[in-house]
Amino acid sequence: MTTSKTCAVFDLDGTIIRVSSEQVFLSYLLSHGEIPIPNLLAWTANFLRVKSLPAAKSNKVYLRGLTQQRIHGIARRCFIDTLRPSIAPHIAELIQGHRAESRTVILMSGSLSFLVQPFHAYFQTDLMVAHELEIVDGKFTGQRVGLHPFAENKAKLAQQLATEHGFDLSNSYAYGNHHTDAHKLALFGYPVAVNPDRKLRQIAEEKGWQIER
Repeated sequence: MTTSKTCAVFDLDGTIIRVSSEQVFLSYLLSHGEIPIPNLLAWTANFLRVKSLPAAKSNKVYLRGLTQQRIHGIARRCFIDTLRPSIAPHIAELIQGHRAESRTVILMSGSLSFLVQPFHAYFQTDLMVAHELEIVDGKFTGQRVGLHPFAENKAKLAQQLATEHGFDLSNSYAYGNHHTDAHKLALFGYPVAVNPDRKLRQIAEEKGWQIER
């Protein structure tokens, strides 16, 4: 009798850490004077035009022209200085528990890949899926590449991983905190709503999903 291959998929913002990694990083860049004035003006103009912080956050023009090497270095310092202290205290034990049960541990986040990478290394997770940006001649263009891991896309990416690696999602775990994570959580046999927002809490209660605080 063969045992099915299983996994545990963790969200980052609001699940592993209490904060938004991109908001923290943007503040870190601003406080250290790392964003060129033209980039900052372009980003501010876009924010004033769309009048929505979530929409403005999706525009990465503030990184345009900055080198991959420099931004990755700043991201590592930001992780050490501000993001690592925000890690929920029980997460390491939870990840170790899944690893002890021979589950593949996956970090799936809509945050920028260079912000997710330090967490991937810190927890030694097996796989990582994150928001990728275009790089030309070693510099960021500010444009997105690939499928952004958000809402329904997280479900699509989870299904792709299951196909590629042979995971049995009906016997696997998934963690998320936002109502947009419900698409992904619904694919798993053991969905867990972590500090859920109001809409996800309602969905979790209706479906009988586990709720963790």
